[in-house]
Amino acid sequence: MKKMFGKTATLIVLTALALALVGCATRVRFEAQRPPNLNMVGIRRVAVMPFTTNISGAAQVAQHLTSETTQRINATGVFEPLVSYDIVVRPAMQRGAAVDQYVDALFRGRVTHFASSRGTTQRVRRVNNQNVTFTYQTLEVELSFEYEFVNPITGAITGPVRRSGRNSAMAESTGDLPTPESLAVGIANAQLRNFAQDIAPFTIRIARVMQNVGRNDPLRPAFDAADNMRRHGDYLGAREAFANIANENRSIPAAINAGILFEATGDLEDGIFFLEQIFEQTRAPAVAQKIRTLNNEVNALLGIAALAEAGTPVEMVTSHTLSEIRGVVGTDARLWIHNDAGNLAIVNDVVDNITSAFINAGITIVDRGALDLIAVERGLHLDGAVADSDFISLGNMAGADTIVRLNVVGAGSGRRLQVRVLDIERATVVYQSNTSVLWRL
Repeated sequence: MKKMFGKTATLIVLTALALALVGCATRVRFEAQRPPNLNMVGIRRVAVMPFTTNISGAAQVAQHLTSETTQRINATGVFEPLVSYDIVVRPAMQRGAAVDQYVDALFRGRVTHFASSRGTTQRVRRVNNQNVTFTYQTLEVELSFEYEFVNPITGAITGPVRRSGRNSAMAESTGDLPTPESLAVGIANAQLRNFAQDIAPFTIRIARVMQNVGRNDPLRPAFDAADNMRRHGDYLGAREAFANIANENRSIPAAINAGILFEATGDLEDGIFFLEQIFEQTRAPAVAQKIRTLNNEVNALLGIAALAEAGTPVEMVTSHTLSEIRGVVGTDARLWIHNDAGNLAIVNDVVDNITSAFINAGITIVDRGALDLIAVERGLHLDGAVADSDFISLGNMAGADTIVRLNVVGAGSGRRLQVRVLDIERATVVYQSNTSVLWRL
């Protein structure tokens, strides 16, 4: 069966196909990769904004969170070198420049709760064979914070992730207690222990329970022989043996074992194909459940592949734009590509990208300079609201047969690129983009 992923086994690591006997159950253990908890598709260039807070005494904790998350983002190794917020991004925002030329997202966070309380507690200790009551000073601290990624153009938010924790200390005197801030830093570090899993692919360990049959079952010798191969490290041989038992005898336990070994060796698609055949024969719920398990693993790998393949929002929208336009224009078309959004940088980038792609594909692009001259002669300003009929007239005079008009509609997370394609000869609109997320900017 043809594989979708190529070297799938590189994503499901066969580093620990060890056995662990727990009672009568034999477990096969292996590693698998998972996509990040947050949807990080298209986010590769990041600037870290300082954590904020309006809570008295929490400034030190906010500074620590800024430093700690910066280090942890760098440590994942999946992002480009972090862009300085103070040196690059903030000055660009202050002068009104397009921030998306520097970053795909801004990482930001805030301390939402920070409280401490002091008190005393008593403990009884044995001293010289006598119970002696001692009084201790106590300190309890609570901390809550959250973080998220925000698109610098649309304002769309990935997240937020909210974390909370508490910590306490006890000492014989108040002077021996740590500060509330130091306890809060400890809480922050503990709550960030899985931070990398929120933003980058990570590895988990999986344990699957192998099935068996009774000692007096006629299939027991075949099960033992297949399992013996597995015990000696021949997982492919064991997988084939269990698959043969399942096919020849409609054995559900053998099918489950083969499915486990397909999963452990990384051959997910072959495993799904095999189990679907068994399910057609048996309609067994256990087989259907195993198919769902393998499909979930496939989806996890697709999520990781999407992260690796996705580009910036401009690149993704450019790719979709090219695909849609090519569906309605021929290879001999003479295109006029016009940006109705004015001097909006992100649309200019899309225009430049699709123009380059069409030129490289041998499609003629009508010179904008010639069009501007004709427009001036006609007394039209192409930067304003111009009717389709005027565009068609101008395009016809400039030798174009197709006009591609690009604009931006909506705001925030609803901001989309709008594309309209006009056929000059027929004087009709032959394509109009919709509001799909594929057009999101």
